[in-house]
Amino acid sequence: MPTNDSLERLLVNGENRNTEFKRILTDRDALGDRKAKLIAQLKLITSEGEGQYVIGIEDLHGKNWEIFGLTPEEVQSSKDVLQLLCEEAGIQILEQTHYTTDKGIVVGFKVARIISPMVPETLGVNLVGRVNSGKTTLAGVLIQGQLDNGSGQARAVLLTYPQELKRGQTADLHVTFAAIDKSGKFITMKAPLDKAKRAQILDRSHRIITIFDAPGHREYAKTMIRSVLGASAQYSLVLIPCLDEYKLVTAEEQRSGITRLDDITREHLLLVSNQQLPFLVVINKVDNCNEAIRDRIQNLVFETIKEIGHVPLRITAEDDVGIICREIGHRVVVPVFEVSCVSGLGLDRLRNTLASLPSRIPNERVEKPALASIDKVYRGIRGTNVVITGTVQEGIFKPGQNILCGPDKDGRFMRGKIGSIEVFKKQVERVKAGDVFGFDLKRLSPEKIRRGQIICDEDADVKAVRAFDTTIIVTRHPTRIRPGYEPVFHSSTIQQPVIFEKIFDKEYLVVGDVARVRMMFKKGPEMLRVGDRVVTREANTRCIGTVVALVR
Repeated sequence: MPTNDSLERLLVNGENRNTEFKRILTDRDALGDRKAKLIAQLKLITSEGEGQYVIGIEDLHGKNWEIFGLTPEEVQSSKDVLQLLCEEAGIQILEQTHYTTDKGIVVGFKVARIISPMVPETLGVNLVGRVNSGKTTLAGVLIQGQLDNGSGQARAVLLTYPQELKRGQTADLHVTFAAIDKSGKFITMKAPLDKAKRAQILDRSHRIITIFDAPGHREYAKTMIRSVLGASAQYSLVLIPCLDEYKLVTAEEQRSGITRLDDITREHLLLVSNQQLPFLVVINKVDNCNEAIRDRIQNLVFETIKEIGHVPLRITAEDDVGIICREIGHRVVVPVFEVSCVSGLGLDRLRNTLASLPSRIPNERVEKPALASIDKVYRGIRGTNVVITGTVQEGIFKPGQNILCGPDKDGRFMRGKIGSIEVFKKQVERVKAGDVFGFDLKRLSPEKIRRGQIICDEDADVKAVRAFDTTIIVTRHPTRIRPGYEPVFHSSTIQQPVIFEKIFDKEYLVVGDVARVRMMFKKGPEMLRVGDRVVTREANTRCIGTVVALVR
C-alpha cells in the first residue's frame, strides 16, 4: 500500500526532468495549444526513461507544491484526459498509485514511451515526375485505399505547407508510407495524419513501402534531385501525365519537326537510370485520353527506354507481376503501367507489383558500420537538443549509440550521442539500412548541424574532401562548359557550389560529351566516397556522373 511518506517525498523533490505535477486535468486540456503543451511535457519527462505524472497537487509558482486533492469522479475524468494525451504522444501508463489525504485523492502515474523493437521490412520508392504528373495523388490513393475524385481529394492529406495548400502542389520532399500485411495486401489508412492510428498500422505491418514524394516544378528541381540522390530508395517510379505529355510532344513536333518525349521527362528517365536503381514507369491520368493519344505516348516511352539501354515491358495482366518481380533486379526490364487514380484503371496491378517487389538491401549493407546522411534539421523542439531526419545507408543505429557527425566547416567530425529514435513519429529500438529515421542528437551544438553532413559509428574511418574527380555526361547545356564553370553539386543530401577545376583531355564540354572532371567545393569540405552518384545543375544545365577519385 502506498504511504503518505512517499507522497511527502514527491512534494520535497518537487517537479524535475522526470516528474510533472498537475492540479487537475479537464476536457479543455485536450484541446489546441494547451493539448500541445501537455504532450510536450509528457515527452520531456519520458525522454530519458520512465516519468512520474502526478495529479492532485497544486503548483505554487514552480517553487512550492501543496496537496489539492481530487474526488473519485475527478480522478477518473483526469485519467481519461491523460490517457488521450498519452495516446497522442506515443506514451503508455505503466501503473498508477492513489494517495488518500484529508483534502482528497492524489494519484501518481508512472509513464513511459511506447517503443517498438524495430521497423518492419522496408521498401523505399522514389516518386519522380513533372509538375501535375499526379505523384502526390497516387501516393494518397495507395495509402488511403480510395480513388481520387478528380479534384485532388486523395492528395490533400499529404500537402502540409500553406503554399502547397494554396497551389494544390508539392513544394518540399514529403516522406510517408504505405503498409502491407502478411498476405501482401495494402492496409487501408483512413487517417494518415493521426499519429496514434498511424502507429497502430505500423505495428500491424509485415512490410512498409516508404514513399519519397518530391515536387515537380522547375523552381524545386534541387528538391527533386535531392530525393533521387539522397533518399537511398530501392526503386524509382517515374510518372508521366498522358495528356500533358502529348501536348508537349505535339508542340515540339510542330516547332522543330522532332518527335520525342519532353526534355524534362527524358531527363527524369536518364537520372533514375544513372542511379543504377531498377525503375518503373507509370503513364498516368489515362482516363482523360483517347486510345490514339495513349498509344502514341506509350510508343514514345518505349522508344526512350530503349535509347537509354533498357527493355520496356507493358504490364497488362496479373501474370506480368511475377515476371517483373523476378527480372527487375537485373536493371534491364522496365515495367510500364497505364493508370488512372480516378477510374482505378491499372491500380490493382500497380499495387500488387509494389507489394511484391523484392527488397534490394543485402545483408552486407546491414552488417557494415552505421552510416546515414542528414536531410533535415529541426532545432528548438521542446525536450530535444537537435532532431535530424534522413535515411540509413548502411548498418544499424540504436538509442544511446555514440556517433560522429560532420564534417564541419574545417572538415572535422564532432562526437555526439543518439538520444532517441523515431520512425514516422513512433519510437523504435533500432533502425537499419534502408529505414527512414528521426534522431534526437545529444552532446552536439545544434548550430553546427546541417543538411549534407553524415552521422556514423564513432570509430568509423571517415574523411572530408575538398577536391575530387568525377566522370560525367552533359545531358543539358545551351553552349559550352569550360574550366572555371560553377554549378551546384548534388550527391546524397549534399548541395553545394563547386568549381570545375580541370576537364581532362578536352578543352570544353557540350551536350552528350562524357569526360573526367576535377571539381572543388567552394564553401567547405564534404564527406564523399568513390562510387557516389552526382548531379550538377545551373539553370537549364545538367551533368550526371559518378565520383571516381578523392584528391585532397
